[in-house]
Amino acid sequence: MRTVQFTLRHYLAAHGLSAYRLVQAARGRVSERTVYALARGEASRVDLSTLGAVMSTLEELTGEPVSPADLLQAVTVPGPDREARAWLDGDASRLGEFEPYDWGGADPYTLGEPVRVGPDGELAIGGE
Repeated sequence: MRTVQFTLRHYLAAHGLSAYRLVQAARGRVSERTVYALARGEASRVDLSTLGAVMSTLEELTGEPVSPADLLQAVTVPGPDREARAWLDGDASRLGEFEPYDWGGADPYTLGEPVRVGPDGELAIGGE
C-alpha cells in the first residue's frame, strides 16, 4: 500500500532552519500548532491553502522556489504478514454465542508459566 508523508523536518534541516523559525515567519498565515505537527510528521492531512502558505514562507526564508515535492514523499507501507492476515480474515462474529471460559475459581494470571518467542521463532517457557 502507498501513503504520503510530510518531509518538512528534512527540508528544514537541509536548509539550516528550525520549526520555530518557520512558525515565526508564517505567523498570521499558518498556525503554530500546524507548523509543528507538519515538522514532526504527525499531520495526517493539510489544506492546500495551508501547504501553499508553508511553501511561500519557506521561499521567503530560503530565497529558493519550493514545490510540493520538496515537502511530501510517497512511501510504500508493508501489508500484514501471513499470520496477521489470517487473524484479520477470521470470522469472530459468532464469539458472542459462547459463554466465557470457566477457570473454576482459579486466577488465570497465576496459572502456568510465561511463554516467549525467541529471535529464532522457538517458544521459550518460563525461565528457559
